[in-house]
Amino acid sequence: MKNKVEEQMFDEFDFMYRHKKIVKEKQEAELREQQQREAEEKARAEAEAAALLAAAEENKKKPAKKKTPEKKEVKKQKTPEKKPEPKIEKTEPPKQKQEKKIHPKYGKPYKKDTESDRRRIPTKERKKLNKEYKKEREEIRKAADNRAPAETSAKFKAITTRVLLYVLAAAGAAIVIFGVSYGAMRFLLGYHKKAEHKNISYQVGLISDTVRVPYARLIRDGVIYVCGNDIVNLCGFTVTGTEEQIKYISPDSGNDTVQFFAGTNKAVINKNEIRLEADAVLEDKKLYIPMSFFTSYSTGIVCEYTPETEESRAAVKVYKKLLNEYEYKTSGRVPVYEPVTFRLKEPVVIDSIDERVVATDIKEVTYKIDISKYADAINPEKVYGYISVINADHVPEKEIKPGDLVELTAPEAMEPSPYESTVMLRKIAAEALEAMMLDIRGEADLKQFRIYSGYHSAATSEEEDPMQDESMLGLTVEAYFKPKDATYAGSETYKWFVENSYKYGFIIRYPKDKTDVTGVGFRPWTLRYVGRYAASKMREERLCLEEFIEEYDLEHMLTIKRTAE
Repeated sequence: MKNKVEEQMFDEFDFMYRHKKIVKEKQEAELREQQQREAEEKARAEAEAAALLAAAEENKKKPAKKKTPEKKEVKKQKTPEKKPEPKIEKTEPPKQKQEKKIHPKYGKPYKKDTESDRRRIPTKERKKLNKEYKKEREEIRKAADNRAPAETSAKFKAITTRVLLYVLAAAGAAIVIFGVSYGAMRFLLGYHKKAEHKNISYQVGLISDTVRVPYARLIRDGVIYVCGNDIVNLCGFTVTGTEEQIKYISPDSGNDTVQFFAGTNKAVINKNEIRLEADAVLEDKKLYIPMSFFTSYSTGIVCEYTPETEESRAAVKVYKKLLNEYEYKTSGRVPVYEPVTFRLKEPVVIDSIDERVVATDIKEVTYKIDISKYADAINPEKVYGYISVINADHVPEKEIKPGDLVELTAPEAMEPSPYESTVMLRKIAAEALEAMMLDIRGEADLKQFRIYSGYHSAATSEEEDPMQDESMLGLTVEAYFKPKDATYAGSETYKWFVENSYKYGFIIRYPKDKTDVTGVGFRPWTLRYVGRYAASKMREERLCLEEFIEEYDLEHMLTIKRTAE
């Protein structure tokens, strides 16, 4: 679009070149008016002349006396007839002076205010005006070119801002429309039921009616709880103590006991202190216990949790485990339930073992779990039968594959399984390891302990020389709680093994202060089965396996003979 300056210059230029035509048309109009006026005056003069002529003819018929005044009257009438014409011409110029044309460019009248001068602008002045007009046009164009980037930038910003506002408005409208549509769809399809999931389905017993309880009562900070009062009624526990320190006594198999301390995560199972996943909560004279306690430490009680979904609310089920579930469901027989017990038992004292080889005895050992079925594995009959070594000085002539290898499987009490992938071990070592794993599971913060390696053949060995890999014996496991590096030695798990693994016949195979003897760097994660007698002796006398063999002159009993030097 043209700016105001350009429009003004254009109007001036156009006026200059159209002036002649405008003036000519006006002059023609004035000429026509003058001719019409002259024709009217002429007609009027002719009428007056005819009147005078008629009067003169009448006067001829009258006496001569009357001729003089008539002539005088004629003369008097003729003089005024001639005077009006110049008067009209004299009065017209003032009107023309009032209508003086002002030059549109210079703002003043033309040099000569006459009709002839108004008809056109002189050639010299027109050329001068054209030259000045071109010069001004050039200056205007330069100024416009200089203003163009700034104006373009301003226009671009304005357009961008406007487009952005339109986009935001459209996006907002789309979001509102989508929200309304989505809400309507959810309502029509029935998903609106999720808004009602303020409660949780809670079922106690197989045939008990399901009730709804507030969600926050059974789910607290992500921990699932069950009501201890319902467990008591379901299992027939005897309750003693106070509300803050309450004890449950099972009526089945030995009257196992468990004591809870409200407001803390402490619990005592058959005189074994443990730590719960979260604090036990006393609310409305009811004790709420973390469900993980019953899944980890009890038998005969089944606790199930189903997370919340869009279609259904969360659910918690607690019931006693049926031993004749199939017959009960198919034929309606009387239900037979598994006895409710706790996995941790009272500490058991094992008498000193009969060494059969040496005269000295080892100290008595106490356990937190019932190890009656693991006693033969922990205390092997051949007390020196599992001290063979494989190292640079003792290399087997051919690959060793023990005939009693078994795959490690976790019993129900050790769920989730601590074994990663497939781990193979000799049967006696596997049984002793299982007993130790059951014990360690009762300790606080050690539930995530893992066993990731056992027996290795020469083909699967990770050592540079597979024939010097002691895992070939099937008596070595590698265990960790933290990443497999030296920092594991600072963990509570490692400290527990240092203090307790000997009870189950295991030792730390490559201690930190024996690297010059073993020839292997510090490996806190490597455990080796040797039997309780040998493990106890090594712990008491602070010996590694190589030093123990040398101290007791047992090299003649090794199945792996020394290689030729």
